[in-house]
Amino acid sequence: MEGIDEAMQLEKEMIKAMERKEFCLFYQPKVDLVSGKMMGVEALVRWIRPEKGIIPPIKFIPAAEESGFIIPLGEWILRTACFQMKDWLNIENKPQYMSVNLSARQIYQPDFVNQVKHILIETNLAPEYLVLEITEGIMLDTFHAPKVIRELKNLGVRISLDDFGTGFNSMQYLQELPFDNIKIDQSFVRNCDTDLNNGTIVKSIIEMAHQLKMDVVAEGIETEGQLIFLQQNLCNIGQGYLFSKPLHPDELMHDFRSIEKVVNHKGIPHEVTRQKLNIEMLGNAHQDLIDTIRLQQGMIFKFKKIAGKFIHTLCDGKLLSQVKLTPEHVVGKELSDFLSPEDVENKISYYHRAWNGEENVTFEGELFGIHYLASLSPIRRGGEVTEVIGSCIDISEQKRIEEALRLKESQYRIITENTQDLIRVIDQNFKLEYASPSHEFVLGAPPEAYEGQLIFDMMHPDDCDRIKKLYTVAALTKTPVQTEFRLKHTDGGWVEFEDRANPVLDADNRLKHLVIVARDISERKKAEEFIRKADKLSVIGPLATSIAHEIRNPLTTIKGFVQLLQNEVEKPFYINTMLNEIDRIEEFISEFLSFNHQPINQMKKSDLSDLFQQVLMIIQPRLTMYNIKMEQEFEFNLPQLYCDEGQIKRVFLQILQNAIEAMPNGGRIQVKIARKGINHLKISFIDQGMGITEERIRKIGEPFYSTKEKGTGLGLMISHKVIKEHGGWIDIHSVVNNGTTVDIFLPINQEMV
Repeated sequence: MEGIDEAMQLEKEMIKAMERKEFCLFYQPKVDLVSGKMMGVEALVRWIRPEKGIIPPIKFIPAAEESGFIIPLGEWILRTACFQMKDWLNIENKPQYMSVNLSARQIYQPDFVNQVKHILIETNLAPEYLVLEITEGIMLDTFHAPKVIRELKNLGVRISLDDFGTGFNSMQYLQELPFDNIKIDQSFVRNCDTDLNNGTIVKSIIEMAHQLKMDVVAEGIETEGQLIFLQQNLCNIGQGYLFSKPLHPDELMHDFRSIEKVVNHKGIPHEVTRQKLNIEMLGNAHQDLIDTIRLQQGMIFKFKKIAGKFIHTLCDGKLLSQVKLTPEHVVGKELSDFLSPEDVENKISYYHRAWNGEENVTFEGELFGIHYLASLSPIRRGGEVTEVIGSCIDISEQKRIEEALRLKESQYRIITENTQDLIRVIDQNFKLEYASPSHEFVLGAPPEAYEGQLIFDMMHPDDCDRIKKLYTVAALTKTPVQTEFRLKHTDGGWVEFEDRANPVLDADNRLKHLVIVARDISERKKAEEFIRKADKLSVIGPLATSIAHEIRNPLTTIKGFVQLLQNEVEKPFYINTMLNEIDRIEEFISEFLSFNHQPINQMKKSDLSDLFQQVLMIIQPRLTMYNIKMEQEFEFNLPQLYCDEGQIKRVFLQILQNAIEAMPNGGRIQVKIARKGINHLKISFIDQGMGITEERIRKIGEPFYSTKEKGTGLGLMISHKVIKEHGGWIDIHSVVNNGTTVDIFLPINQEMV
């Protein structure tokens, strides 16, 4: 009970001491054992009690660890040391880093790494100036402590393994954790120059650390003998009372120069130590080179020309064993000693080229199924080539992939370059990654013009939302979809397609692409529309003829009696009006009859431009009346057209009449005649009228459908029928409030029967 009471009392006193600022930090120098320069300092806490003086750490640190007071004390030590280091950075003679010891309780705080990070930010100290010393005892927990050490290392601070050699798993820690240096415990340093076993342990630790590219710190150096022993064995840093006891910051700055003189005055001269260090560094570098060559994935070799033969002087690397050779098979040998005559013949010319001074000579080879790429470079001394160094890398996998890709590429190229279907690959954001060469043939622009664009950029606006929903469903459900859409041609028109979109999945069953195969169905759509209209015409034709005959017979009788009445009345105004209306009915009936009986029996070769001039003479008065200007653009040297002139003129008049009625406020009509390919002529009528909606365009040519409110539609229907019987067709394109274009396509020299 008495011990517990004393511990509790000491804890209370330490808490009060913290409040009264009785704790302070002293700093012990760490000295470079070659140059003598003070490299860093270790922060050591002291308790100065007014009534008792300085209390050594051994008296209160164990109690602080036991009670948990070490956590606030450790945080204070770390913060104070960082502030002190930040102050020293502003002076010329200063330590290069600050070492702070960590306790086990600090390491196991849940938020310790963030605490260190915040202290560095608070003190504005760069992390490379802070070294955290961790004892092997902390490492007993093989999960938490290594995790914290790696996180601290990620902050940028350096980590030192303290008291090395006193624990059980020292080697394992060095292998697995990112330590920057190790600190030899003073129990080994104390007798290193007098005890053979201790000396051997210290030598081994230093040599092992250097092989692992770590610095070594020896603590507890108190004698000249210990200093010289450590210098002889190339220990990097020393710490101990031989240089200085822990000092107050002011005392440390005052004694800075005298501390840095200790190594030169009491140890081996600087030049001797530096020479010994250089020899070790050279030996280490040579061994590193050998290890690097042996462990690298490829192969490195050298050869000289001796007595007219190329003799290999070096060869090693993992690739060497892959081709079933060892250094002994190659070193001291020429090519013919380990390669077949055929291989020697293939490679000897490259050896000659490199020996003659050519840089970067490369060649490929194959041995025991391993494909490799070799590169040769001459080594010159005094301007002459004395050796050639070569390197090889394994390219077997690359060769296999290249061959597989070449085979697939050739197969795909045959498919994509010889199909008229559009083949497209889009990513998850609907961007076009690949467009087949057929795009240029079908849409008028090369594939490069489409790749990288959103597929909706070239799609008809009315189709975009629908297609986007369908493709999204395909991506989510990972199932194919089939639909139709329209794409823009470079000539401004729209091409209709039927497509199938297939999802492509990766190894984890996640969507990578959609592959779309689209077929142009524009001609099929036209054919279907033509057949549909033709079916309607075939039904309505006989019906129209029958109705017309039934009306015409009684109408003839009525007209005769009205004409008789015309002579018997004094004021025949109403009679004349009736006769005019009867004439209109007869004209309407004639259209019915002509619809079903339009014989094309006056076929002959005609000059289309002359034919149009005849039409223009008829229509000119109406053009003048409506203030419409006519522009003509006829291709030079047009061929003659085999046609019924009367019927074609009637079609032209019908189209021009419709154009005039669409422009009540005047405007311009353009008429263009040009070749369309080698077999057809194209006659285009372009007006600036009110335009027609797409829905109404689809119905033009159907029986009794008219674009005019009081029209019968028979004029357009008969025009379609005439052009069809001439072996041609009519296309209509229009934009509302922007005009209409009527294109008539007629075959050249087509003789109709």
